[in-house]
Amino acid sequence: MTTVWARCEGAFMGHAIASQYDSSIFMALNVGESLCTCKEYNGPDILSKHLYLYHTKRYEVGEITKYIHQEALTHINTRSSTITQESFRFNQSTIDELVQSAHQKSDGHTASIGPAQRSYPLAFCAYINDEDLADVTMSEAKLTHHSPLAGQVATIVNLICRSLLRNRNWSDSVNAAFTEANLHDDVKNVLMRHRRWPNPINETHPAYAPTILNAALHYVATSRSTEEAIEAAAYAKHKDYCTPIVGILAGARWGVPEKMFKDHKDTSSLVALRTTANRLINLWSTNPCDISV
Repeated sequence: MTTVWARCEGAFMGHAIASQYDSSIFMALNVGESLCTCKEYNGPDILSKHLYLYHTKRYEVGEITKYIHQEALTHINTRSSTITQESFRFNQSTIDELVQSAHQKSDGHTASIGPAQRSYPLAFCAYINDEDLADVTMSEAKLTHHSPLAGQVATIVNLICRSLLRNRNWSDSVNAAFTEANLHDDVKNVLMRHRRWPNPINETHPAYAPTILNAALHYVATSRSTEEAIEAAAYAKHKDYCTPIVGILAGARWGVPEKMFKDHKDTSSLVALRTTANRLINLWSTNPCDISV
């Protein structure tokens, strides 16, 4: 049986390895660090971290988040000599306005995979009860993506990770995640299709969340190890979007052997990811929300 520690660290390490250490790992790190510091889900704190990350580092955070950053600057005194993370901390009504503006700017095309790539630390946080995980995940997605499909796909990923954390098997974890109410048909259909085909019948935008979920579930379901799943996903049609999700889910399913990241284990980004993963793991022994099946 894969341990809790292996599943949690595995999701973080799998994400890093499969994405080839792209900028999505820093957005996931933002979520994890916020949870550990605030000791709860705090949307304005998480968004401030995402926007300040882009403001200072110009990491690739996705076009939607970039636009929200651009709009956020109109709410900040940019003549000030110093713009800090706190400058990007907005109340929920302002966040909703920014997200709605981004949705309109993109002609309503905000059903992308970004939230699923960054919000999985929620699944490993003991401060968030099972019955609240779906709602919290939807809230995190809506910090940037107005479309409910982005949040629904992130919710599926996080519910699978939480079930695996509780040592349920892969098939049961996947099936249970798709019992979530009010799923869009494009999300529902992934459950029936993913084992047989990695791609949908009709062409979609490369970052369309249900398409990427289908591919990611396919590669994890048809593999026997994290390494095999990540190797298979390297040939995915939209691998840049798919491989991070494969790494997260495969890492949560099987863990990640150290040989897969030994050459990078002393890099600052990997050290930060492992530290955050371990902080989240340690919460389970001190929080009344236990991990027993």
